Amino acid sequence: MRREWDLGDRDWSLIGWRQNDWELGMTFARLEAGRPDVAPVPAAVPGSVRGALRRAGIVPAPDVALDSRASEWIENRHWTFSRDLPELPPLEPGDRVVLVAESLDYAGAVLVDKQVVAPFRGTFTRVEVDLTEAVAAGGRELTIVFTDVPSDLGQIGRSSRIRDWKTRFYYGWDWTPRIVQTGIAGAIRLELRRGAHLGDVAVRAELAPDGTGALHVRADVAGTGDLVAVVTAPDGSRAEHPLATPDGDRVELGLVEPWRLHAERQALYTVAVELRDAGGAVLDRRERRVGFRTVDWRPVEGAPEGAEPWLLVLNGEPVFLAGVNWVPIRPDYADVTPDEYRARLRTYRDLGVVVLRVWGGAALENPVFYELADELGLLVWQELPLSSSGIDNAPPEDPEIADGLAAIARDYAVRIGHHPSLVLWGGGNELTTGSTPFAPDAPVTDAHPAIAAARDALAAADPGRRFIATSPTGPSIWGDPEHVGEGVHHDVHGPWETDDSFEEWAAYWDADDALLRSEVGMSGASPLDLLERHGLVGPTDTAEERAALRQLWSHSSAWWLGEYDRWDGAGGLESWVAHSQARQAEWLAYAARATRDRFPRVGGFIVWLGHDTFPCAVSLALLDADGRPKPVALALAEVFRGARA
Repeated sequence: MRREWDLGDRDWSLIGWRQNDWELGMTFARLEAGRPDVAPVPAAVPGSVRGALRRAGIVPAPDVALDSRASEWIENRHWTFSRDLPELPPLEPGDRVVLVAESLDYAGAVLVDKQVVAPFRGTFTRVEVDLTEAVAAGGRELTIVFTDVPSDLGQIGRSSRIRDWKTRFYYGWDWTPRIVQTGIAGAIRLELRRGAHLGDVAVRAELAPDGTGALHVRADVAGTGDLVAVVTAPDGSRAEHPLATPDGDRVELGLVEPWRLHAERQALYTVAVELRDAGGAVLDRRERRVGFRTVDWRPVEGAPEGAEPWLLVLNGEPVFLAGVNWVPIRPDYADVTPDEYRARLRTYRDLGVVVLRVWGGAALENPVFYELADELGLLVWQELPLSSSGIDNAPPEDPEIADGLAAIARDYAVRIGHHPSLVLWGGGNELTTGSTPFAPDAPVTDAHPAIAAARDALAAADPGRRFIATSPTGPSIWGDPEHVGEGVHHDVHGPWETDDSFEEWAAYWDADDALLRSEVGMSGASPLDLLERHGLVGPTDTAEERAALRQLWSHSSAWWLGEYDRWDGAGGLESWVAHSQARQAEWLAYAARATRDRFPRVGGFIVWLGHDTFPCAVSLALLDADGRPKPVALALAEVFRGARA
């Protein structure tokens, strides 16, 4: 038997401490322990420290002008989230009380009544802490303390020196300033495990050419009992299927309704794996929602021998991968609501997007993201949390990192491997090693120790799903016009901006021979009303005034101000914003249309990036920070919808 208590609510209290002061509560110096640096404030969980402090009026919203700097001090404090434990039934011999947290960002310890029970470290894997002894001794207060915050995980650095499994983008990237999250970033619950119960459950759906479906079910079972898969179809009909073994059983279902792209009524099946006693009573139950579809990756027409296959065939139909690169909706992504996810994903579906590449500089997304992708018929390309760093882009090779990445891969597979939207795993973003005549470095392969460890972990935990070492793939990272026709442009990244004329830009795309464009963009301004609301406007009549505004914009947009630098102030800021947005729309739509028109000699066109995480003055995003489509999004929608016609 397993009972659960959801601890995700507003019953938590947040306290800020000078480093290590919270530990005084466990020593003779208890008087000083009552003097925190930040007095208790209410906190919602899941949630971030900054989110709670904002609601309490202690720090400003970080998305106005330079105000993100006003809360960087959060990184230099220790933080405790505390609440009372729920009332539990009297414990019996053999009972275990376990705290399960999907994501604690990033390091610290779990305490009961001010006594440390266990440390934790790492944002990307679930944390399980046995609280049995503390609860049996009468413990009543649960505290999660966050301590260590690495300081150097930003965009420019050395991937080979990465040692901390913490999300990187919010340390500052070319599309967001430094806004580092600390907090309880995922679901958290208390479990009472008594006697026989279920652990992790994996369910995989398979669609045969004749339209029949099958399930592959695997369950971790503590104790003994009978396993049954209860399958509920989209029409509400229900069938039970006894499972022969917890180590993996195949269940034949007969004819099933397939899962489809952008379906108005999506075919999703609920599979409840139940553990029952000899009398048929349910001891434990876990649910997974699945869809039946076939996924086949084939070489694009004319691909050079040995190239990765980039033509996706879904349910027998070739699909042009019209898509966007997905990054978190906000830096403090623990605070994003299900409604915000729903609005963002529906916007992408309505724009004709079919694939979302969940980029490796971030983290596994909230479960609601994958559930909505299933419902809306969107494809997901999920990367593991590794990314390039500019100075060097080679992932670490030591056994500790390899083991850590493999553990993350296994945990990701357990949590999202059942989703029909998931079609591809990636080892990380722009990871390189070695050199070629065409670029200083070549994309890493799965011969790399850490990438190989992740590949093997996913092959065991999620068999049959495709894995690639990194993106881009092939001999060359970039699409170099000097080497068109030489077979070196497989999956390539860029360009994201150019100083060329439109005619030169068009000629580049007319001659393109890449097999996939998985990152490509063009800069464009955010709407003027957004700039005004976020303190990003100012006079532009003189060169000095334009320089002052540029300095303000550099806080988040420094990489993408080339067009602004060439502006002489004519027409005023409103005119310049309109010009910038029109340029972004025209130029990127041309590139997308030229790529789509080559299909199936090319697999797809995936834009960097989908939406602004922060209100950038100028960015590569299709949607602004409020989630509104910029003119470029509407221009691309015409191209993307044409690919689905």
